[in-house]
Amino acid sequence: MTQPPVEGRLHPVTPLKHSWAVVAALATFAYQQRDLVALRASFDLDDGVIVVPVWAACAAAAVIISGIVALFIASWRQSHYSLDGMVLAYRSGLVFRIRRHCELDHVQSVDIGRPFLGRLIGVCTLRVVMSGTTMTLAYLTHNQARMLKARILAEDTTEERLYRVRGIDLIAALLLDLSTNLWSLLLVTVAILPYAISGELLTLSTLVAFIPRIWKLTGRRLFVYSGWSITRTAHGTYRTDYGLFDTQQYTYRDTRIAFIEIHQPVLWRRFDWVEVRAAVSGAAKPGILIPVCPRAVAEKMVLHLLGPDAASHLHDPIPAPQAARKATPFHKALGYRLGEGCFTAWSGYFFRNVTTVCPAQRVQSVDVSQGPWQRVLGLATVNANLSGGGTVSASHRTTNEARDLASGLYQASIPPSE
Repeated sequence: MTQPPVEGRLHPVTPLKHSWAVVAALATFAYQQRDLVALRASFDLDDGVIVVPVWAACAAAAVIISGIVALFIASWRQSHYSLDGMVLAYRSGLVFRIRRHCELDHVQSVDIGRPFLGRLIGVCTLRVVMSGTTMTLAYLTHNQARMLKARILAEDTTEERLYRVRGIDLIAALLLDLSTNLWSLLLVTVAILPYAISGELLTLSTLVAFIPRIWKLTGRRLFVYSGWSITRTAHGTYRTDYGLFDTQQYTYRDTRIAFIEIHQPVLWRRFDWVEVRAAVSGAAKPGILIPVCPRAVAEKMVLHLLGPDAASHLHDPIPAPQAARKATPFHKALGYRLGEGCFTAWSGYFFRNVTTVCPAQRVQSVDVSQGPWQRVLGLATVNANLSGGGTVSASHRTTNEARDLASGLYQASIPPSE
């Protein structure tokens, strides 16, 4: 049965999103020109400078601010969204009018963002992500956003939480991150140690260059990843919720997943923790699906998103040939596996710490590359180019093996109907 169309305006606080910056700029300008304002009842002319009385300055500021707010309110009244059938439409603007239409068949994901101040007043933003563009509706009430999201994705309200990252695990994982430790060691070597030796406060000035980077690796990621959970909704969608102050969401459709990467940093191996990333067709790079979780949970997510055949491909790779020892010192980390409609590649440093698995039918093209040193050793690399960008590579295989693998990948990428 066809559902009735949905339409409406954005939340009344929307004009404040645009007008506060203009008001702040005017306030800054007024503060810089405060010497022109005097506590007098008349205008004075002193050395060619006009001194404005307070009442006149306040009246002018009130008129300007009221005019700006009225302009944005009038623009807000022209903003309108509608969802009719398979088309989401949005129009806005007073002088320069904008009209956008979105076919629901082209939607990749629908996300609800809840900034910190927005949560206090009960509003949020709705981002409709399509290939190469994004339509943002800001602001809506939370009920409006959830209703629109459900209609766009044609889903019901049935939800099942699959995993939630524990706070203690997240803190430990960030502290055990190799990048964090290397930057902290560099900070101690360059800034703290010279101060401890010389006692000169000037040596601590180098902290300015390191603190932002360390904050980005620790505190900022802690705020962003706090409360991270992944939930399965109806009709094959998986939603991640995260954020300590600004709550964000991202929705994955299993039919749009190009490949899944499982990363295991060196210092996480003792706990068997991994980071799971998922690449969506058309996205520039993989997004984080779970920032830290046990490997068993990661394999469960591969099972959910790519099916049981992909989950069975996460073990027993075909190792690199003997000749690869002369091509790279990390030959033990290399491997691949092809079969049952899936292609999996292993790579990394010292040990296998990156596993990439993708459905073979997502492969758009296959090529074989061979560098000068590979040519001498009789090796080649097979690259599986995926839809919407991204490449999964089996590096340093023998030429005969690479040729057979490329042929097998091509055959596996052809849909059964063809």
